Amino acid sequence: MPECADCKKPISGTIVTALDKEWHPDCFLCSECQCQLRGKSFYTTKVGRVICELDYKIFEASRCSKCHEAVTGEIVTALDRKWHPHCFVCTLCRNPFGSDGFMVKDEKPFCKKDYQEQFTGGQDIKIVTSDTCYGCNEKLGSKWVEAMNQNWHPDCFVCSKCKESLSGEKFFNVEGKPVCTKCG
Repeated sequence: MPECADCKKPISGTIVTALDKEWHPDCFLCSECQCQLRGKSFYTTKVGRVICELDYKIFEASRCSKCHEAVTGEIVTALDRKWHPHCFVCTLCRNPFGSDGFMVKDEKPFCKKDYQEQFTGGQDIKIVTSDTCYGCNEKLGSKWVEAMNQNWHPDCFVCSKCKESLSGEKFFNVEGKPVCTKCG
């Protein structure tokens, strides 16, 4: 007879199987509110406890940088913060970026159109989406470098002066360009 992961007593009759363990239905409970989890959505915490969906949203979920509500499901990570996709919007026009990418000025995100109008006198700028390399504008693979609020292929993140690789190296941000410690 299987043993319950919680009370360690033998299980006869109905068995709840979750997280590669077996439980009595009355023992498979949220560790916060003690509600039964059988047949419900549940999460495991960073320390391995099992909690219900409501408690996950209250205690464990990332908080959206704009609305401060729990972010579950699809998450946008940008500017070292987390956002709901519908909350990550242009600072001026308030439209979501989607796959169009964004530009940053003073730690605030802008769409290409508003950035150009506000900061470049309408001149065209290179815009990079979160899944493209800032150096070459090609799609990123499974490995990339995050630096200067941009994503780079490891081979593209180089000193703007001597072209030596900066992956894993100290560097300076000189007028928006990476520069190695030798050239800086």
